[in-house]
Formats: sequence, structure tokens, C-alpha cells
Amino acid sequence: MNARSRLYSLHSQWSPRLALLLLLGIVAHALWQTLFGLFAGKSLPEVVPILEKPIAEFGKWVGLLLTWWMPDWSIETPLGPLFVKRTVSYTLYEWVKLPLILFLTTFGMALLRLKAGARGLEKTLGRDDWLGAVGGTVMGMLTPVCSCTVTNIYAGLVAGGASRKASTAFLFASPALNEFAIVFMFTFGSLSGGAMYLGFGFVAAVLTAYLAPALGLTPGDFINKIAGLTCHTLHLSKPSPLQAAFVDAQAMLRRLLFPLLLSGFLAGVLVNFNLGLIQVMKNIGYEWWGPIVGTLLGLPLDINAASTAPILAALSGVVPTGTLVSVMMATTVSSLPEVSMLQRLLGKAATMRLVGWYAAYTMLIGLVINLAGL
Repeated sequence: MNARSRLYSLHSQWSPRLALLLLLGIVAHALWQTLFGLFAGKSLPEVVPILEKPIAEFGKWVGLLLTWWMPDWSIETPLGPLFVKRTVSYTLYEWVKLPLILFLTTFGMALLRLKAGARGLEKTLGRDDWLGAVGGTVMGMLTPVCSCTVTNIYAGLVAGGASRKASTAFLFASPALNEFAIVFMFTFGSLSGGAMYLGFGFVAAVLTAYLAPALGLTPGDFINKIAGLTCHTLHLSKPSPLQAAFVDAQAMLRRLLFPLLLSGFLAGVLVNFNLGLIQVMKNIGYEWWGPIVGTLLGLPLDINAASTAPILAALSGVVPTGTLVSVMMATTVSSLPEVSMLQRLLGKAATMRLVGWYAAYTMLIGLVINLAGL
């Protein structure tokens, strides 16, 4: 065996093991944070494990480390000032976070499928019925991620064998209906606002799952192009489940690397204009068309639910409940970075139909709530 073959052999054996250790370490960290929070007396919504937190923190550290020397320049734009240092730092943060989340999600789901078998998955997220849709919605509620991150997990779920209904419900629920969004709406939107946001959001996630065929949500068509490459790539007749899952994750990452980089760059640019939404909505106030404007302005922005507190606090009592619900759902459920990723997975037409459905539903809910005077 020559040196190149030995190096390849070591890579095929140890890289999957290191990936597994990293994945297990992240899961262990999330569980430890939950247990520590419970013993510290925190409430249940405050201790729900956030699996992406270590990755996000590492990405922020990289962004700050590589931009500490940059001056605080700003560029005036029609939408407001664009801060160069902040944009570069946030872009680097996304460029670290998004590929890692995509790789580890695909790796973990593929390993689960290969180790647990198709039958085990079919009983849970593999179900393509109402139970699968509800399961995907509940999983999304317990997985607080932003709209640009959820696409990577969505791809991993599909690659791992999750049904179209379950994965589609997760795609809607995770950014829009997680515990941060729910708690913030109960805090800033009153008891009735929080209850309506939770109820309408749950219905929307399940309804989106059932509309998946009409919307053209077939990410499996893209992912199937990657399937079957494992043995060829590894030059092994019978790769281990660990090796096969690792190569599946590598293949997914290679195919989606450019959309990931574009998504991260768009997120870095858009983060400069998130708070500009507040002033616009304050000027609109109680106008009946507030939910329409809030939806159109909020959908492109990259804002995760954990970062919406300043927006909701500033608008609470300034706009009616329906408008507040529309703004919250629009800013979390979708974004331009997510669209750039979804186009690669679903194609342009299906992505536009999905965003159109998000916009129509989000506007309608706000208008109905305001019209009913709730």
C-alpha cells in the first residue's frame, strides 16, 4: 500500500469517527445545558436544548477573530447604513455555522437511518400522514433555528428518510413556531396574541405539509442525485454505516456549498436593516393594511425568533395584535438566505410558490385577527 492509499485509508476510518464524536459532543452539551438550567430553577421554555448553540458560538468567535482589526466603516444605502465590519463578521459567522449544521444534520440522520433501519423511521418522521405532519410540527417547535439554518436541517431530514409531510411541517414550524417565538408572543402580544400565534402557527405548519405536493416540494429529487455514491466514493464494496453516513454528508455539502455561501452573504447584508422594520411599522400604526406591509417587509429579512424581542417590544401597543402576529411570523418563517438555499433543493418555481403561500397565509392571519378585533 503506497502513502496515498494509506492516507486515504486513515481518512475513511478516522474522519467519520471524529464527526460522530463532534455530533455526540453537541448533543451532550445541549442536554447538560438543559439539566443545569432545570437545577438552577429556570422554566421549561428556558431550558429546551438548542443543538446549534455551540456551532453558532464558534461561528461568532471566528467572525470576531477575523474582523477585530477592521475599522467601523459604514456605507449609506436607500435602506439605511450598511456597516462593513458587522457585515463581514456576520457573513463569516454564517459561513462557519451553515455548512457545519448541514453536514452534521445529514450525517446524523443518515447514520440513524442506516443503524435504526427504515422501519424504525417509518414509525416516526417517516410517516406521510397526519401523524407525520404533527410530528414534524412538534419537532420544529422544539428546534429553535433561523430561516436560513432550517433549510440545512430540512435537507438532512429528507436525506435521512423523513416523509414529505413531516419535513415540510418542520420547515415551517422550526423558525416560526419554536419556543422563543411562542414565549415572546405571550410576553409582548398578551395572552390572546400568544394563543392565536401558537394556534394559527400550528395549523399553518400542518396545512403546509398537506400542500407540499401542490407547492412542488420535492427535495428528494435533488437529494436522490447524491444517493448511491457511497460505495463508488469510498471504493468499498461494503462500507460501514458510519462511513456511508459520512460520505453522504460530504456529498450533500459539496452539492450545496455555493448556495450556502450565497445564503451566508445575504444574511450578512440583511442583518444591517432588521431594525428598520420598527420605524416603518410605527408609522403605519393601526392602518388596516399593516399586516400586508409587515409581511412584505419581514419575509426577506434574516431574523431568528430569539432576536425578535426588540422588534416585538417596540411594536407592542403601537400596532394591533394581528399586525404584530404577521410581523413576527413573516420575519421568522422565511428570508432571502433561505430562498437561495431552497432554490437549489426545490427549483425556482417551487420556491416561489412556497414563499407566496407563506406571504398569503401570514397576511391573511393578521388581517382576520384585526378585523375580528381580537
